[in-house]
Amino acid sequence: MAIRKIISRSIKDGEIVDADVNSSSFSSGSGFFQGENGSTAQSSKKGDIFRVNESTLNTSVTIASGDNASCAGPLTISTSGTVNLTVNGNLTIV
Repeated sequence: MAIRKIISRSIKDGEIVDADVNSSSFSSGSGFFQGENGSTAQSSKKGDIFRVNESTLNTSVTIASGDNASCAGPLTISTSGTVNLTVNGNLTIV
């Protein structure tokens, strides 16, 4: 369904999901969450407070110039993983 004009006040929470957007580079913040609703791969429920990430990077990742990235640590980089930071790319491990 093609959308010509979006008025934000007319969109309800959770009404548009990643599958509705025709772009592989778009993410609405979906991920793996835990909280009041258990564990779920995607959640729009406010009770799922915790965004969960693995503690070991097993692949190569490039943080592009002008992009900010973050993860919860500690973080281990495996022998098959690398993190490439371009000029003005930022990675924060909290």
